[in-house]
Amino acid sequence: MLLIAVGVVAIAVATVLVTVVLSSFDAFKGKVLDVKKAEAGVQRILVDPVEGYGATNVSGVVCNSGHDPEIRKGGTFTCAVVVDGRKRDVLVVFQDDRGTYAVDRPR
Repeated sequence: MLLIAVGVVAIAVATVLVTVVLSSFDAFKGKVLDVKKAEAGVQRILVDPVEGYGATNVSGVVCNSGHDPEIRKGGTFTCAVVVDGRKRDVLVVFQDDRGTYAVDRPR
């Protein structure tokens, strides 16, 4: 009886460990974009005078309410930004399933 109980406990512990390890590798959810990198990228595009929009005084970029957005072609998320002291929203659209995204102008 004791050996059976020990075996059941060992299987339960192994199951929990496998679940924790797999979930740490995002095995149970799709690929996500690091929201901090997205915020930096959006800011860079907004201020770039050649490849971006050439906005000045951009601050307070917060994308997807601080949550990592799931990468899915056609998927979108919004970034809140402050441009020249005025709150604006910026729409970001995934162009593919690899994480390439396009940044719309502030509205």
